Amino acid sequence: MNDIPEPSAIEDLYVILTDFNGFAQTRQCLAALSGGFGGLPRIIVVDHGTTPETKQGLAREFPEVTRVEASSALWWAGAINAGIEFAMAAGATCIMLLNNDCYVRRDTLFHLFELSKKNPGVVIAPIQCDSQSGSIESLTIESNFLLGFPSKPDATSAKKAEFEKGLIPAELIGGGRGVLIPVAIFRQIGVFDEAAFPHYWADHDFYLRARAAGIELRVALHALVDVDTARTSMASAVARMSFSEFRESLHSIRSHRSIPHVAPLFKKYYPLRSAYMLGVFLYTLRYLLKYLAGRIFLAVKKMIP
Repeated sequence: MNDIPEPSAIEDLYVILTDFNGFAQTRQCLAALSGGFGGLPRIIVVDHGTTPETKQGLAREFPEVTRVEASSALWWAGAINAGIEFAMAAGATCIMLLNNDCYVRRDTLFHLFELSKKNPGVVIAPIQCDSQSGSIESLTIESNFLLGFPSKPDATSAKKAEFEKGLIPAELIGGGRGVLIPVAIFRQIGVFDEAAFPHYWADHDFYLRARAAGIELRVALHALVDVDTARTSMASAVARMSFSEFRESLHSIRSHRSIPHVAPLFKKYYPLRSAYMLGVFLYTLRYLLKYLAGRIFLAVKKMIP
């Protein structure tokens, strides 16, 4: 295994995660992080919950972690922005964004840090794996707004030379799941747009803005993060929802399928701006058909002895 860098070499790397009354997950996330650089780099937990559990738990179990208190009215984008701004004021030169339902594997921080040194000015993300099965959940993704897909798996194959470098290009990166972003990029294009995208889709907007500014997005082939997919959205197990639950998922801010919260993304990036609602319609229709097909499948399965 590669030698772990000296603490002084990574003192300007900050890891930022947010916590809204979810210390059990945060504890697991931080435990995974501590195996990468012997307790380093500097870690910031933005606590925007309403109970004292996270504050007390961090003080008791992770005293080396910096807790930043933020308003409970904030969703992901606002909370992560609070962490970014704190880290930048503290002198960070590179920031890792990490959801607390994501658990980095032992060498992930090392690989990302080394690749970032060799590729300055590049956004680098790890491969996302399902925490239960260990299978790859997401390598790279792309978008097709015209057909109602703000994100979908990218089937483009990478060149051999890119694999040898340990990095492959990406059109988009999925969320804040261990992505490493140089602070210079935030200074260039700004932080996440918490006004337009308070929770879901703020990441998509950020990476699309980065690409428009000529910033490269890459995925590191030897850096892995395990994602607890059961906790990523209220709409994950869509086929097992009642119709009222499914309907709620189409307008709740807690769901990545929320129509009011994805519509601004289509309005901003749909190729035919005046017809962006067509993209929203196709997006909604796809999930409705997926829900109905799933419900029918489950009903038929129950009928078979």
